[in-house]
Amino acid sequence: ETDSSVITPYVGGSWTINDYIKGDLSTFNYNSSGAYALLMAQYGNGWSTRAGVSYASDRSTEYDTEDYKEFFPSIGVMKAYSLSDATLGIFDASVGKHITDSLGLGSNPTSVLDNWEMSASYGLRWRPSERLSFGPQYRLSYKIYEDGDNEDRDDLTNMVSLRIAYELASSVTIDLSTAYTKRSTSGTKLPLDFENIDTGGG
Repeated sequence: ETDSSVITPYVGGSWTINDYIKGDLSTFNYNSSGAYALLMAQYGNGWSTRAGVSYASDRSTEYDTEDYKEFFPSIGVMKAYSLSDATLGIFDASVGKHITDSLGLGSNPTSVLDNWEMSASYGLRWRPSERLSFGPQYRLSYKIYEDGDNEDRDDLTNMVSLRIAYELASSVTIDLSTAYTKRSTSGTKLPLDFENIDTGGG
């Protein structure tokens, strides 16, 4: 704790099994692992700053090869403020460098997916009742690639999402979420534009 802020460390990790259960796609099964560590400074005016690094890895279960890994050092700012007794507004912005190794057509990992990412988002946290909350959010991301065939590639990604949470008990919550993502890519001959809708719950 300092005279003007409270500094808090955060660490975490995850491990996920990704198995295809339909069709003859078992050769594409993989396990994902991730970890992060960051320091966040929170100020009395509602702003906070952070700096940290995350790590992600995908390993093929069929061939026991690490097909992708990345380190992502980044810095960011966030501002949370009250719009009403039931609604909170949250602005977030960050910049970081994805430092990657990916297994391409050859046997040697490459850094062709390295990129700088700048992003900004704005969301609401609306609680119409003590147990129910809604979280709509808009996020804009811009990526600049620098290596290999991606040397002149730029990605612009728009995402609109909604999270609905209902608290059954003090430590039990039902979560439903959906997101629409649209990516526009320039500077490459490959057709990398896409649109996607994700839904989930837990």
